[in-house]
Amino acid sequence: MERLDFILPDFVRVSWVSDRAKAVWQPRFRLITEAWVEIEWLSVVAGMRSFCLQEVTPEQLPHKARTWIKHGLAGLPLEIQGQSNYPYASTPVRPRLMGPFNFLTVVGSPEKILAFQQSFDSGDDSAVGQLLGVPDCCNRFFQKKWVEEKFIDTTWSMALHTQTDVEKSKTSIEIKNALEANILWRWMGIRAVPHLPCSFDCQSTRSFAKTLLAIGRDAGYNSEMEWLLEILDWPVEWSALHGIAEVKTPILKLSTRTDATAEKYVLRLKSKSFPEEGAQGLHFPYYSPTREQNKSCHH
Repeated sequence: MERLDFILPDFVRVSWVSDRAKAVWQPRFRLITEAWVEIEWLSVVAGMRSFCLQEVTPEQLPHKARTWIKHGLAGLPLEIQGQSNYPYASTPVRPRLMGPFNFLTVVGSPEKILAFQQSFDSGDDSAVGQLLGVPDCCNRFFQKKWVEEKFIDTTWSMALHTQTDVEKSKTSIEIKNALEANILWRWMGIRAVPHLPCSFDCQSTRSFAKTLLAIGRDAGYNSEMEWLLEILDWPVEWSALHGIAEVKTPILKLSTRTDATAEKYVLRLKSKSFPEEGAQGLHFPYYSPTREQNKSCHH
């Protein structure tokens, strides 16, 4: 990927394919993201990893801190961040004077929490990744692509690293069976892992996700985990041109910033799964009844 030397400000714009799709799925998105916040710290309680990071409003902090203490965990605010309108931003939002803000808070065992703070304050991203339980392969990938090469979107690099069920050309990649490692919904708060995976077929990421999903189900979030897996299995197209990424899905389209390029790059995650509320259309990732009929005529 040949990058141009400019970076757009962070933004996310979302347009739903229909009022029906929005009415059905927007409340489910909210429930999934609310469940995910709980699952993150419950994974620390379960001993799956040593720490997690949470964005906590000043109003939430007293209640959450009491909840964590009851489970043998401590919460330590690391820095103040401005509130974003969307669940994911590639760079932290700067707090505005008198504007709403969150505490970026680390949650973990009281004995080890100062060690995390020291790694965080010194900018040791590799140590922070290890403490957060990021798989080694993904931690190395993050160091190389995000920290050293300064990518602001690792999507294309992930696709290039993918080895199974993949077709590649210079500017186009098609992948089947991404599922748990599919992070193309992260701007909507929909993801099965908290880190940026090294590839769409990373086995460590998949096992990490399966453990988190089990923790979610054990905590009573059965519906949320089923919806999450359903969404991650839909077809989705990510494309990048001139610093803008477009993510097309059956129920919505979003645009956000990415690394700036003069050429268009296209990634498609293919699937036979499709939501009832998804849009019909002639082009990927939309559903074409005529194409399905044509297929059935040949059998």
